[in-house]
Amino acid sequence: MHKTREEYRLFHHSRHRQLLDLLAVHAPERQERCLDIGGGGDVADIVSEVKAKYADEFHSVDLATDIDRMRKKGILAQICNVDVQALPYEDHYFDIVIFASVIEHLYNPHHTIAEIARVMRPGGILIVETPNAVALGRRLDALWGDNPFRWFNQYNAIENKALMEYCSVFYAAEEIEVMFARWFITEERRYGMHNPPVNFLKRAIRRFVFRLNPRMGDCFFVVARRKPGASGVGNEPARST
Repeated sequence: MHKTREEYRLFHHSRHRQLLDLLAVHAPERQERCLDIGGGGDVADIVSEVKAKYADEFHSVDLATDIDRMRKKGILAQICNVDVQALPYEDHYFDIVIFASVIEHLYNPHHTIAEIARVMRPGGILIVETPNAVALGRRLDALWGDNPFRWFNQYNAIENKALMEYCSVFYAAEEIEVMFARWFITEERRYGMHNPPVNFLKRAIRRFVFRLNPRMGDCFFVVARRKPGASGVGNEPARST
């Protein structure tokens, strides 16, 4: 866990810049509404740039612990546990949805994906970002004899936590694309690196391997466009607000 907000910001700085770069490529024209899902500890740090360039309104949903901080930044924030609750918005309400560093915390991602599809307009842009299951660091964990997915076992099987506080479920990019394929068409996949507090040698090795094989990056982005025609509802849970 990060000890301070500044440590968190430095760790994720390059990832935030990639998110803004992807918005510039895939949503170059200013849109009406953007929704960030679970960004109280993440995308809230770049909300001023998103509002300045990409969306007239910036909405967000998160757990109660981050709502006040988001509202102080001018975000139209509402409390919602997206793992089990419906998003508190009308159908086809958003032009852009940012779903960054959240899906790895969810027990019930299918529900959340269906809700994202419901609230997005056809042709809207979705940016998903999550840690990479096949990252170099997790491969090294396995070589050393550690389980790269031990956090999920701790929270689900040992502590029986209702909410995952740590990144607990990891995916490969292809899996994310399949999960969203019912309602979205993938437009781009991009791998990225964090800025962990490690020594120069470890940082250099990580960067070198990443240049040779980006699939070993710490995280990845999938940019997808909402399909026209698909309703986003049907087999999904009934909506409530």
